Amino acid sequence: MENRSEALVLLSVYENVRGLTKFFISKLGDTDINQIFEVNGIKLNTIQWLIAHLAWTENELIVKAVGNDDINLPWLEEYGFGSVPAEIKTRPDLETLLKVLDSTHQRAVKILSGLTAEDLDSDNHLNFSFAGSKCKRNLIIHAIRHEPMHIGQLTWAMKLSDIKTF
Repeated sequence: MENRSEALVLLSVYENVRGLTKFFISKLGDTDINQIFEVNGIKLNTIQWLIAHLAWTENELIVKAVGNDDINLPWLEEYGFGSVPAEIKTRPDLETLLKVLDSTHQRAVKILSGLTAEDLDSDNHLNFSFAGSKCKRNLIIHAIRHEPMHIGQLTWAMKLSDIKTF
């Protein structure tokens, strides 16, 4: 059995999560990704916002904070923590979103695949703190657990759009 580094194990889990995200996105077809659903008076995140937010998060947590790099898309900043989907001005179409999601992920994979144990222990470049630590490892773990939360939101929006998820 091969002995993989911790960084490669984290990357493998991250890739598995992204595969699930891409599986559900592939079922969208011509769905209105900007439709805002409301449940019990609460407006839910749009499919468009969810996909853009995943790209923003990967850029913020992995590309910037771990890799000290940036994909440099100013409109992506509209999709950060606390943003309100109804107030967003830049709404890329699904094809554009998928290109950004894929290119951001490719850059993140390159960063993660080159990390050493010492890199994982070192502080991140944006001074973010998760679980009481600023180490890059905790940011990667947060990115891994963050995406499935939004996959769940995506599948709810899909069900509300009458799209079969399995």
